[in-house]
Formats: sequence, C-alpha cells, structure tokens
Amino acid sequence: MATKKSPSTVKKAPAKKAAAAAEKPKATVRKKRATGKSTAKLAPTLSLEPKHTAPEPEISHDAISLRAYFIAERRQQMGWHGDSHTDWLEAVAQLRAEALEKPLKKR
Repeated sequence: MATKKSPSTVKKAPAKKAAAAAEKPKATVRKKRATGKSTAKLAPTLSLEPKHTAPEPEISHDAISLRAYFIAERRQQMGWHGDSHTDWLEAVAQLRAEALEKPLKKR
C-alpha cells in the first residue's frame, strides 16, 4: 500500500529558490569611457606642471673627490665593504644635503 503524504510535509523548493534569487543584488552596468578623454577635472590647486623647486646647488668636482677620499678612508678603517663608486655617490649626496641646509640656518 502506498502512503499519502499530507500537503504540509511536502517541501516547496521552487518558492525558496525564487525568494533567494530575489534577494541577490543585481550587478551594476558601468559605462565605458572613450580612450584619451578625461571626464574628471583637477581641483584648482592641483596641476600637472612641476612645482618650482630650489635650484640644484653647484658642487665642484674637487669638493666631491675630497669628500669621497675621506669616506673611503673611513670605510677602510672600519673594515666595511664598498668601492670608489659608492664612495663618490655618498659624497655627492652629503654635499647636496649640506648645500641645501645652509640657506635655512642663516649663518
């Protein structure tokens, strides 16, 4: 004999699927921009022009070589690894920093 199930025990799967599908947000469609055209405008304070910076200090070749010599001497005394090229670059960096620092101190 076949047993009949009451209507309250039968699951209603199609109704649950429809409700779950209705809860999902739909994807938004984005408009494509034309290449080469910018729609955003820059604020008045922003510009693409480079800022005016202080002129690069002029450092003589002799000053750089003298500083590089002392850097190399110290490096060798301390037993650090390095070469003359890195000594030269360090000398240039130090002299630039000192040259840019001088006008601020007003000696």
